[in-house]
Amino acid sequence: MKHRRVVVTGLGLTTPVGLSTQAAFDALMAGQCGIKDHPRLALGRRVGHIDADLTFGEHPMQVRQMDRTTLLARHAATQALGQADLTAGQQTRTGVFYGTGIGGVSTFTEAIEAFHHLTPKRPILAVPATMPNAAAALIAQTLKSMAEAQTYATACSAGAVAIGEAFRRLRDGYLDVAIAGGAESILIPSIIAAWEQLRVLSPDPADPDTGNCRPFSRRRAGFALSEGAAMMVLETLSHALARGATPIAEICGYGVSNDGTHPLRPDHIGQALAMQRCLDDAGLVPAQVGYINAHATGTHVGDRIETLAIKQVFGAHARSLPVSSIKGAVGHMIGAAGAVEAAVTALSVQQGLIAPTLFHEAGDPDCDLDYVPGQARRVPTLSVAISNSFGMGGNNAVLAFRKFV
Repeated sequence: MKHRRVVVTGLGLTTPVGLSTQAAFDALMAGQCGIKDHPRLALGRRVGHIDADLTFGEHPMQVRQMDRTTLLARHAATQALGQADLTAGQQTRTGVFYGTGIGGVSTFTEAIEAFHHLTPKRPILAVPATMPNAAAALIAQTLKSMAEAQTYATACSAGAVAIGEAFRRLRDGYLDVAIAGGAESILIPSIIAAWEQLRVLSPDPADPDTGNCRPFSRRRAGFALSEGAAMMVLETLSHALARGATPIAEICGYGVSNDGTHPLRPDHIGQALAMQRCLDDAGLVPAQVGYINAHATGTHVGDRIETLAIKQVFGAHARSLPVSSIKGAVGHMIGAAGAVEAAVTALSVQQGLIAPTLFHEAGDPDCDLDYVPGQARRVPTLSVAISNSFGMGGNNAVLAFRKFV
């Protein structure tokens, strides 16, 4: 069966540097950083918090059933659907594909603490709020969708996997339109303490100008936890053009792999395999790729492994290939990270702008590529870019985007 072309016709971003798609993208290009002290919680470290009332205009009974992760997903989905402007009939045929690393863990933790009288009880229905598929179900109900609503929990690659699986459904003829992405919110003391056990969180710097997360840098020391969401409306090109929609970018490839080696330590062979599978899926050769939005969390091992994987796939082209990470600006959103970074990559090919790697400090001989340090880079000729997402447990997902002309 002939593969169908798939395009992005709506984007929604909810991030610590911007509550709308263009606001977040503009802030990233301006080099803004959203890693700050939480305004209400004493977390002992700076995080990527979204300071907004996500329940505004919602009935209290509905709010009782929603974890903050679901509220973030809904906020991003509302933006994406608004831009795509699907009819009611088209919405009922829209598939929903959603990724999250942990789901409604904040509500779950709160319910346990309340049960043990450690915190006051709050009027919330914990079971529907904590279900990992809660956000997908809510979005599907909003659309009155009779298609499918799927949830993926592949750690830090979950949002990218959701987008990739939606892409496959459209490309292979199962659907004509879908909304896909991811969300995460885990900024509570007990969950942060659990992450501290893994020794992957960066210590708060004495000088905020040095940044909490410094991807690919000589003195990188881990990442800052963050919350956020991104959703995108995908359509077959024929469906989009038939209804007069304007494509933002084309999604042209998707590659996945599993390291099969270690629950925590990444492996360059598995990462390289996902990148190569993405290129093969898109019918691309390495020289055609003009930018990589890296997973790059700012951990010592992770950034070195990803650099090695890029060199393995791209060979000599890696030396002239811009590679940047937005985690210095927005932190690590876990299950939402791949979706947010995919959305930024789609906008990069549309607008010919590459986000900088904030707080980058050269000097590591194992991280010696062009990491777009400090300032955004305008590349009017940018036509193809890939977005890397590598999850704990070894799940790797890579998406390729092409400029739509």
